[in-house]
Amino acid sequence: MTKIRIERNSEWNNKAREIGIYIDGEKAGTIDDGKTQEFEVESGKHEIYAKIDWCRSQKIELNTAENDLATLKLTGFKYGTWLLPLMLGFSVMYYLLTYVFDIKLIHIVWIPVIVLLYPTYFITFGKNRYLILTQK
Repeated sequence: MTKIRIERNSEWNNKAREIGIYIDGEKAGTIDDGKTQEFEVESGKHEIYAKIDWCRSQKIELNTAENDLATLKLTGFKYGTWLLPLMLGFSVMYYLLTYVFDIKLIHIVWIPVIVLLYPTYFITFGKNRYLILTQK
């Protein structure tokens, strides 16, 4: 039998959530944060994608041979792992400047708003590119 191995990166975003793996339109299973999962398939052409809630990855067509092992890498959207710590840092900085040091910087509030626009795209219009599935 042919196997498809999917390696999922460990990331801040989606850490507590399982991601569904779909092979030829059918749910083959799920994969946890930072884990590797193998799925047995028949040799031939397969369409694979990952899905979490209403967001998913692009579809990959994979041609497998008998007793072959195809390895795919699954990650979140680009810069997704940096957004949570960045937003936390801005929040702490704003709190310190405003309430501890009594410095009024109203324009600094726009930085987190602009940073939030990036992931907002991926959960709305770019929902089919929220996850990234690539062949190794």
